[in-house]
Amino acid sequence: MPKILYSQVIEEDPQELKKLEKRHRYSHLFQRVRMLRLLKSEECRNLTEAARALGYSWRQCQRWFASYREGGLEELLTSRVSERGRQELVTQEAFEDLQEAMKRGEIATISEADEFLRERHGIEYAHPDGVGQLLRRRKVKLKTGRPRHEDADPQEQEAFKKTSPQPLSEAAK
Repeated sequence: MPKILYSQVIEEDPQELKKLEKRHRYSHLFQRVRMLRLLKSEECRNLTEAARALGYSWRQCQRWFASYREGGLEELLTSRVSERGRQELVTQEAFEDLQEAMKRGEIATISEADEFLRERHGIEYAHPDGVGQLLRRRKVKLKTGRPRHEDADPQEQEAFKKTSPQPLSEAAK
């Protein structure tokens, strides 16, 4: 296997990498830039030494360097954190359709939202609370009116509001 001359393969200048390293100091991407700087400045001669200096495995440093060789610094600094885990069942179009239906007032409960997704988009959640979790994750709240008693008379309530004395805090305004 041919020996890689990291100082020639890495295009960026060590000072430029040092600046980038400072900019990403509190990011999980900091160590990736640091690895490149160590290899470029020849503080570390190979990935094994760089891995030891950074406290990562040789394999992890190898992955980082491979991504750098594929797409340069831009590819190396692409964060893949959001790509982890299972993908959502709901597509963006289905979710936008659901939001529109909620705005129109067609959907008032989570079970209605579940039924809407199942009938219109063929999306079926295995767990009954799946749609509820989706809505919480996307920070969507179902808007409902203030509860009213079934025997309440709206005209009588309005008349009461007009004839009742005002609190002192409102009268002072």
